[in-house]
Amino acid sequence: MKKNLVLTLTLALAAAAALPAAAAPSELGVGVALGEPIGVTAKVPLNGPWAADAGAGLSDGNFGLWGDALWNDPTLLPQPRKGKLTAYAGAGPQLRTGGDMRFGLRTIVGASYRFDGHPIELYAEVGPMFRFTQGGHVDPVGAVGLRLYFQVRKGAL
Repeated sequence: MKKNLVLTLTLALAAAAALPAAAAPSELGVGVALGEPIGVTAKVPLNGPWAADAGAGLSDGNFGLWGDALWNDPTLLPQPRKGKLTAYAGAGPQLRTGGDMRFGLRTIVGASYRFDGHPIELYAEVGPMFRFTQGGHVDPVGAVGLRLYFQVRKGAL
């Protein structure tokens, strides 16, 4: 298990280092995730197509934490007349505590919709979590959710 933890932390640090240097974010999205797990989520757009998200919630009665580096592409899906539809993919660590503690790499693909003139985003995502604990099982993850975006001062995040 210690070897798997070191491997996962190394991969997470490598992924974070591979992200372009982030300018001071101009907005922060906070909201809810309904799925596996159920909880709260936050998303910060970074430079270019990159964003970072994190969340905390409950899964099978156990507490869970996750964080992802996300690559966004608004050109992959046909655009509606109003709003903005964006496809995304990402990966990052996920930890679930409790009687059957699970730690692994969460990978997701999804789509989000931002309303014109309103700071609201709807999203849906799905993917596997590759466990590094308990024999290396694969667990499904996914959610639908809503985020409300707030403008932030430079240097506040």
